Amino acid sequence: MLLSDRDIQRAIDEGELIIDPFDSDGGMIQPASVDLRLGPYLRLQRGMPITGVVIDPNEVDVTDHLSRYTEPVDISDGKTMDFAPGMFVIGQTLERVALATTLAGRVEGRSRLARLGIGVHITAPKIDPGFSNTITLEMFNIGPTTIRLRAGMVICTLLVERLSSPAETGYDGMFQG
Repeated sequence: MLLSDRDIQRAIDEGELIIDPFDSDGGMIQPASVDLRLGPYLRLQRGMPITGVVIDPNEVDVTDHLSRYTEPVDISDGKTMDFAPGMFVIGQTLERVALATTLAGRVEGRSRLARLGIGVHITAPKIDPGFSNTITLEMFNIGPTTIRLRAGMVICTLLVERLSSPAETGYDGMFQG
């Protein structure tokens, strides 16, 4: 069941859902979701496309692949990054999100950005029960114009769902913590 604004607030108050930092006066909670902001560190893919490299998704070390074929971009302290058409960028939310084993989440892009051609976290929206970390965002620009990215901008929204019963085990994958 998708949580409403008051159920989201209750889950935060009771510690089932942790969002840090959380701006209780900033309007982060929407009628059925929580807005999340872009963190200050991005990874920009070098060269499009990467020629001469063929990978098997079942055998690639994703961390190694990213360190080889992306470069870090720091947009802290008021810096920005221009996100041109055809670019692929990996970012993260400013907020750390922690879900109890009674909750799961889905991250969705914002319609205001989608209408400009920005896809945010489209192919991997599920956040497992027990997850605790910032949320990695795989972003691409298929629109016709360059979009300026800045740390702290609202980039996505988190939908929170209550499980029919608590998960026996929480998330314990490579992105935990």
